[in-house]
Amino acid sequence: MLKNIQHLKMANDNKYWNLEDFVDSLVVELDKTRETLAIKAINKPLTYTVKDLAIDLNIFPTFDGDQIRFITAQPGQEGASKVNIQLGSITDQQVRATTKMSGLKNDTKIEEIGIDTKTQKKLRKLGVSSVDDLQAVEKKQVDIQRATDNEIDYKTLANQIQKSRRNQTPPKVTAVSLSLDEDKRPYLHVRGENLTLDKQYAPVTVINNTLAEVMEFSANELKILLNKDHITQQESELIMTFDPYTLVKMNIRL
Repeated sequence: MLKNIQHLKMANDNKYWNLEDFVDSLVVELDKTRETLAIKAINKPLTYTVKDLAIDLNIFPTFDGDQIRFITAQPGQEGASKVNIQLGSITDQQVRATTKMSGLKNDTKIEEIGIDTKTQKKLRKLGVSSVDDLQAVEKKQVDIQRATDNEIDYKTLANQIQKSRRNQTPPKVTAVSLSLDEDKRPYLHVRGENLTLDKQYAPVTVINNTLAEVMEFSANELKILLNKDHITQQESELIMTFDPYTLVKMNIRL
């Protein structure tokens, strides 16, 4: 009786799966193993090879006229079809030659840029595990959105990447001074590091709730034109937006 209950529970837990999903998952796991071996080989040269691996699957296929799906045969079930998957051997030299080193300091993992788990899994199936991998795909003119049947919103993904990069290089203001330009107009000279990193985003500045014109800008400095509406009190509030992901707020004495 207990044996029948166990078989019934196993049958209820058994789910249909697609061959594509199975192979994709298997490849992802093998890629992780290969990356681990590549790192290990730095200090300890590999003295072995991964021999041929064969997997026999006893399955029942179904076809609904559009898609083939499989369900794994349970112990004692008869009439199942057998699928044999064979993986060839690979040497330590092949591991080093074909594997990109993972865990590099400047290589941001896709799970670190705030994207959802589903998108992470989809990218891993394409061999994309880091921002550098994604850039390499872009250089080949591959449309990620089309390659995933529109399951990945590339615009959202690109925004997440830009935000992640900005978090790694936050702006730093080192000095603010008052100066005059060639026409004797007063302006604020803001100096620092990583202020504006993308030229397509012009910084926006506000002084005491009044918009101020940015005369010049770069990664190391901003020149903000002042007028009488800005100089209304001894201590003023300066707000600077360098891009969609960065805002700096400070009080200055004019």
